[in-house]
Formats: sequence, C-alpha cells, structure tokens
Amino acid sequence: MDAIAEKRFPATPKRKQEARKKGQVLKSQELTSSIMLLAMIGVLRFWLPSVLERFADLMKYVYSLPTEWSNISVASLMLNMTWQAAQILAPVLLTTVAVAVAVNYIQVGSLFSTEAIMPKLSRLSLIEGAKRMFGVRAWIQLAKSLLKVIAIGYFLYAVIRDHLEMFPALQQINALQATMFLGEILFELAWKIATAFLLISILDFLYQWWEYEKNLRMSHEEIKEEYKQNEGDPQLKNEMKKRQRAVAMRRMMEDLKKADVVITNPTHYAVALKYDPQKFDAPYVVAKGQDQVALRIKETARENRIIMMENKPLARTLYTQVEIGQAVPAELYKAVAEVLAFVMKMNRKKRFHTA
Repeated sequence: MDAIAEKRFPATPKRKQEARKKGQVLKSQELTSSIMLLAMIGVLRFWLPSVLERFADLMKYVYSLPTEWSNISVASLMLNMTWQAAQILAPVLLTTVAVAVAVNYIQVGSLFSTEAIMPKLSRLSLIEGAKRMFGVRAWIQLAKSLLKVIAIGYFLYAVIRDHLEMFPALQQINALQATMFLGEILFELAWKIATAFLLISILDFLYQWWEYEKNLRMSHEEIKEEYKQNEGDPQLKNEMKKRQRAVAMRRMMEDLKKADVVITNPTHYAVALKYDPQKFDAPYVVAKGQDQVALRIKETARENRIIMMENKPLARTLYTQVEIGQAVPAELYKAVAEVLAFVMKMNRKKRFHTA
C-alpha cells in the first residue's frame, strides 16, 4: 500500500493549524469572483441612473467651455473630469473591494503567510509541471471554463429569443427609450450569467473543500508521531516517572530516619509517624508503603533503631487515608496517642537502661 493510500485519517486540528501557517487554507477564488460580479451588477443596477445624470452634466459642462483653450482651462477641465469620473466609479469600486475583502475573510479569516510565495525548486521540475498541466486540478479548471462558456452562450441565446419580437420596434422609438430597453436586456443577461457563475463557484468550493481535506489526510504513523510531540514519548514519560518515584523513595527513606515510630500490619503495610509540635499539632506521616516498600521501611527502621509497633487496623487506616507529609486526622488522635504513649514509655526505658 503506497503512502497516499495509507493516509486515510482526517487531519487533526494541529495539522490544519500548521498547514494554515504555510498558507494552505480552504478557499475558492471562483466564489469570491462570482460574488464580486453579483455585487457589481447590483450596484450598477441602482447606481446607473445617477451615473447617466452625472455623465449628462459632464457633457453639458464640456460643451459650455470656451472654444479657445489655455493651460489653465485645460488643467481645470482635466481636474473636473477626473473628479466626476471618481464620483461615478467610486461606489462600484468600493463595493467590489469591500465584497472581495469580506468574502476572503469569511473563507480564510485573518492570515498572513509568506510560505506560498517562497521560491521552490519543485516548481521548476518538468515532471511536476506536467502533473499540474494534466492533473485532476487542470481538468477541473477546464470543466469550469467550459461551464462558464456554455452558461454565457445559453443565456445570451435565451435572452435574445425572449425579446426577439421587440427589436424591430426599436426603429420607432427615440434613442433614450432604445437605450433604456437595451440596458434592461443587458442587466437581465448579466444577472442570469452571474447567478450561473455563483452556482459554478459553489460547486468549486465543494471541490476545494474535498481536495483540502484529502491533501491534509494523515497516516496512522503521523497521528502517533503528533501524539508523541503533544503528549511526549510514552517510553520517555515512563522513564521519567520511574526516576521521580526513585527520587521520592530516597527522600522518603531519609525522612524515615527521623521518625518516632513505625506502625505495621505487620506484613502488608508500614506507616512511619513523627511528632513535631513546631510543625503540626498532631503527629504526621513521614513514610508509608505496601508489601515490598513496607519491608524496606521496616528494615530501615531496624537499622536506625526506630520503634516498630504492630497495629493492623491503624496501619491500614493511616496508609489509605493519610498522605506523606499530612497530619493525622482528628478521628485517629486517640489511637495514635496510645501509640505515642507506648513509644515514650519505651524511650524512657532505653534511657534508664543506658544510664
């Protein structure tokens, strides 16, 4: 199975974010162009009467100018015509630009990436160039172009067919009425063609979405590698946990040497307690363990001559309810106090015999 066939898993959010940084985003230029075309036609449809009025005023101004020209009059004429042209074209241009920015933002969002314009040697490859010329994308582009040509041809034929009987009557009306009639026909044609282009662009967007998802698909190995990068290598994490446990064990055994008593189960549990009034009002746990760790605690206690006392229920309760470094809870004060009393009694006997 080749690499492409193995990539059958959808892209993860991290993969999509990395692709976005490289400029690989879901975007249909056809959709942007078709909506821009619709917006431009819509603005022209409602702005055209005002455009004609302004154009007529401009012509009147030109005809009213003196026949003798000077540098000042020519400059004034050019400035006036430029200003009038800007007023005529500004709504159309501004609307088109605003729509283009809005549609691109909706598709892509805020993005700036230089990756897409960086030079790549693969673009100079004849093989890669041939793939681009005869690949699926090239056939899709050809299909879109053919659909556009067919749409333009069909609607041009349909509009002329529907208004064919009206054309002979143009000879009997004045120029303004004929212009308005032809303008209505042109707008009808433009609307139909723009709507067809919008439908084609929606199909193109669906194709771009399919291709985008396909190109970002991941193999099982890539997903595992990404998981390792995000969560860390499982083997490394296990090794770190082992080291942490070893360090914690060494620290616990050092603290155990300062304990006052070790309470045992006697074989399954061992809990070491120390009483330090300056730290806690009650005794606190300095070490605890089960099975093999409990054996090590008892061995260390014997080596350091720490008193051990067998109390199965108390040892089990302390092991399950009290963490290392925590004080004994109030409900266990009585049982622990009896143990400490026994320890103090034993310590007094040791000092008496030593003396």
